[in-house]
Amino acid sequence: MKKTIIVLCGGLLLLLAACGNQPGAASSPVTDSTSAVTTTQAPATSLPPSESASLPASALPIPGIDKDHYPWIDGSTANHPLLARIYREICGVDKETSETMVNFDLGSTGSIWQKMLSDKKGNSTPDLWIVYEAPEDVKKIHKKDFDDFEIEPLGRDALVFMVNVQNPVENLSVQQLYDIYTGKLTNWKEVGGKDEPIIAFQRNADSGSQTLFMKLLMQGKEPMKPPTNQLISTMGMLIDQVAAYDGQGSSLGFSVFFYATLMHANPALKLLSVDGVAPENESILKGKYPLTNDFYVVIRKSEPADSPVRALRDWLLSEEGRRILEEEQYVWGREGLD
Repeated sequence: MKKTIIVLCGGLLLLLAACGNQPGAASSPVTDSTSAVTTTQAPATSLPPSESASLPASALPIPGIDKDHYPWIDGSTANHPLLARIYREICGVDKETSETMVNFDLGSTGSIWQKMLSDKKGNSTPDLWIVYEAPEDVKKIHKKDFDDFEIEPLGRDALVFMVNVQNPVENLSVQQLYDIYTGKLTNWKEVGGKDEPIIAFQRNADSGSQTLFMKLLMQGKEPMKPPTNQLISTMGMLIDQVAAYDGQGSSLGFSVFFYATLMHANPALKLLSVDGVAPENESILKGKYPLTNDFYVVIRKSEPADSPVRALRDWLLSEEGRRILEEEQYVWGREGLD
């Protein structure tokens, strides 16, 4: 079994090498979208540091998986802390140890799906993915290929919109957001703000957040084409550009809730309510916030019934998986499914 975790941070592939890399285990760089992130969460293992270096195999959660025998895993930007936590939990290492295994490369949510769906036998791609929604063009091109994979909801996130803290607007309706991104609304005074033009940023088409923007807000309609300097290649850069655009609140941008609040929070920004509902874990969990979407755990259907990869997938879908998601402040996406 491969001994490498590959974590694609939306725009950056995070290589979690599980106790010594095997030659050729990592995939080649791919083009993407999102800036590197570092996790600053509280320690994710209940083990004291003195005990965390190595647990006996009998004490590990999944038979057949340890530091030396760990599946090859890939994931989207906002799932990086979760993937790091899973490694610590399964292999019995402390947070500091796991973080020394993180390296960076280029990649994207769209490219994850493309490579996954093109390699049904797993000759050169990971064994398991935790990933956000596939872009529509990938769904069209690989429509039949999805049948070769088991795709299960795991967590839930939200598309959130943000403005500079100097902007007096606190809430926009879904219709107002749609009208802004189709060019019908162009000035903040039209939605209760200052007499200033709305500078609406977007992401590149291959990114996970742009995919959610197109699915949840645009719903098949094309948004206006943004000027080149308002089309941002990484999620972190978009957040920083919206915060710094003019310091007065003219800009508008979007991201996913987990990334914008926990992985790349910027004190110069505030998240807008949508249709009067603030984006929060509770409103996302209960579906009250209007722009929510699942992220998924994916394995191949051909994975043997007794394989460690399938056992890891099943563990993630269990109450243990829910526990680590919620401890890392993600929203469980399987309420009512189990």
